Amino acid sequence: MKIIKDQIITDSASWLEWVDAMENALVASNKGEFVLPKRMHLDYGKNTFLLMPCISDKYWATKLVSTCPDNALSGHPSIYGTVLLNDSRTGEPLAIMNGALITAMRTAAVSAAGIRKLSPPDCHSLGIIGAGKQGVYQAIFACSVRDISDIWVFDINEENTSRFINELDLKCPEVQVHKASSSTEAVKNSELIITSTTSQNPVLENSKELFTAKTFVGIGSYKPDCREFPEQLFRQIDQIFVDTLDGKGESGDLLTPVTEGWISDPNIHQLGKVFSGEIIPTSNPTRMIKTVGSAIFDFFAAKLIYEKHLAMKR
Repeated sequence: MKIIKDQIITDSASWLEWVDAMENALVASNKGEFVLPKRMHLDYGKNTFLLMPCISDKYWATKLVSTCPDNALSGHPSIYGTVLLNDSRTGEPLAIMNGALITAMRTAAVSAAGIRKLSPPDCHSLGIIGAGKQGVYQAIFACSVRDISDIWVFDINEENTSRFINELDLKCPEVQVHKASSSTEAVKNSELIITSTTSQNPVLENSKELFTAKTFVGIGSYKPDCREFPEQLFRQIDQIFVDTLDGKGESGDLLTPVTEGWISDPNIHQLGKVFSGEIIPTSNPTRMIKTVGSAIFDFFAAKLIYEKHLAMKR
């Protein structure tokens, strides 16, 4: 069994190869071509632990992941995880990878696939709310599919903001990064906004004027009691595009708007159906993409990296 190091995960495939792989995963999830059990979801106090398997006729990928919101207080990442890739014909373990890194990169690549399809091609400004590891990769991948010139970043943790600015200076040196004094300032200055927090309450001001004609991507809100977006955003959109419909029973940013009557359940669509042409987005320029994650994205990510690694060794 190969232990695939972090540098191989980050360097063996280009950003756009990741985005293309996740677009393929979104389409595949819509077609039901994989054995994809619902993830086992265990809550232990504030912490959440997940077991996420996905099987095809060639590979079997399994991810163990933990989300511990209070880790930030002790300087630890909120997410830890492990991805194991097996041969599904023999059961042989093939590779083990850093699940937290896989999660950050595949989630950002899923977002980027949605951004590439649903945001205006000429948008040049990006707002990031939540500047942890996930926020960093969200920004990098968004810049890979849109010609972003300015990023406005806000995080309640100053150290996260400083690390974010340093990382973006290295990975996207042509982009000007601005430290926003609030989430409102970040949204006001941005055409595309990505929230990547573990907040239980909306992280954006409930002001109609903030949201008009902008594209929003929600990464956090992974439990029913977590929300990142306020009522007024849902009042302005007529569709929500989600990576997997399982999220309708898991995320407060999908449960609450339906329960409160801000948007109807039939207007929540699987993002993969947009790529397949089964769902046509309306002309409404205010749009929302929500990701909650699925083992199929870990599967496609592990497959991409493992096969790239084998090719490099040949």
